[in-house]
Amino acid sequence: MTQAEILNLIDEELFMNNIKTEMTEEEIVWKDNFEAENSVSVDKTAVNSRGILAWWQYNEVGKEQVYIRINERTLITWRPPINNPYNNARLYFYEQYLIIKYKDKHRERLFIFNIQTLNCEEIILKNLTTQIQITGNELLLRGFYSDEEFIKITMYPDRIEKEIVDENYFQQRNITFD
Repeated sequence: MTQAEILNLIDEELFMNNIKTEMTEEEIVWKDNFEAENSVSVDKTAVNSRGILAWWQYNEVGKEQVYIRINERTLITWRPPINNPYNNARLYFYEQYLIIKYKDKHRERLFIFNIQTLNCEEIILKNLTTQIQITGNELLLRGFYSDEEFIKITMYPDRIEKEIVDENYFQQRNITFD
């Protein structure tokens, strides 16, 4: 799905809720009923192999929301816990799992949302900045500085398992973070 198609689908969802938007190649912007500016940037979206679309909706007064469009008739809304957001969210899909990473005032946060079971689990991170790599069904997390924590999360259809690993695990598997 192209960036234009992604933004057009989101714009259609907003139109169905009587929201008048302004759209560019990179984002959709509008004012809500309270005159707060809202936006969706194309870099804060994710699409899985089945065409399920997710996006982070920024709100200038901190009323952020994540939307997951399962199909034309089903839209899930999730309100992430936020303490002064920095509008730096990243969304990733692995099959039925939506991985949501963002920073708030105090720390970086990571949630794994199972769109089939609607279970959402926060992975507690002690780092201020964490790098992410998805390899197969493993979500690998590494603190930005090499002496920080290394976490492996294995995603199964019905559950996730978290494990602390060391840097050797990444080196043995030839995994690098960009």
